[in-house]
Amino acid sequence: MIREGSRGRTDGRRKTSVTAKKITIKDVARKAGVSVGTASRAMNAAPGVMARTKEIVEQAARDLGYRPNAAARALRSRSSRLIGCLFSDLENPLYTRLFNALQDKWAEEGFVTLITASSEKLDREVRAIRTFAERGLDAIVIAPGNQDDPELLKLLEDFPAPIFIVDRDMETEADRVLFDHAESIQEAVQHLVHLGHRRILPVFSQLATRPGLLRHAAFDAAMAAAGLEVPEKVMPVTPNSSVFAEVKAVLASPDRPTALLVQGSVVLSSVLNAIANAGLRVPEDVSLIAVGDSPMAEEHVPPITALRLEREILIDRVSAQVLGRIRGDRGPAQTSHIRYRLVDRGSCFDLR
Repeated sequence: MIREGSRGRTDGRRKTSVTAKKITIKDVARKAGVSVGTASRAMNAAPGVMARTKEIVEQAARDLGYRPNAAARALRSRSSRLIGCLFSDLENPLYTRLFNALQDKWAEEGFVTLITASSEKLDREVRAIRTFAERGLDAIVIAPGNQDDPELLKLLEDFPAPIFIVDRDMETEADRVLFDHAESIQEAVQHLVHLGHRRILPVFSQLATRPGLLRHAAFDAAMAAAGLEVPEKVMPVTPNSSVFAEVKAVLASPDRPTALLVQGSVVLSSVLNAIANAGLRVPEDVSLIAVGDSPMAEEHVPPITALRLEREILIDRVSAQVLGRIRGDRGPAQTSHIRYRLVDRGSCFDLR
């Protein structure tokens, strides 16, 4: 006679025998011929695992149909293996290139990089930061369009993971990198003044963030230092708005500028089209300097002199600092500076 308790155990054994066995990391380790610890580190892309070992372990996992439990892994390691990026505008080639480079670097370390663009809209930025916090991201990199908003700053103050700020003056404790806008704009104006230019037109956005504020202030200061009058400016509505009509009108005036200082690839394209439409040539009729380098500036005929940001330095600093924080660096917040370099390609005519 079988007691009720024994029947329960027998039924349990019978159920197990007809249920597919759940593949575990131990099975993967056994098939790969490595220890469980090595298999776990390989599957989590932890540092210190040889590339060949990682390949063998991953192949064993694929052969067995092993699927790691992401939720359980995150709970054990307190890591989601996710890093978020919030940028104001992905039409800005700087942010696109920065994201692509960071994504590649962090993928090598086993992280997935998420991205969202706010188009300068505050509600999107607030929602993105909240979502990043709710999903338990390991770190975030941000360059929002609203650097002074109290609600956004409070969310960042309470954010449970490391934050890295790219070129924004935000009153929150976080690592950051700042670009030397003032120095670069002053250098560009001085370069043009040295070549004999007196009517210099700036074409860059009046953004309420660090880049826009510093560029305009630096331009005004450089012109004043040279004893020159600041002209009525052409300012794109957004960082990527066309200014074709505005620049065309300015170039048609009797006292048209002899040099232009122009931001961004989209704005630069519309300026070049306006110059061509007016029947003028670069540099014979109008000198030109691009604020920020791009393939368009390099490949244009003639190539455009540009203020080139040291992008590789930027990428290395952001990547290393974020990974360091994720891995436990609890030192004080760090601020570093990245400079622009004036790359002279001959698009500025000597009027002297």
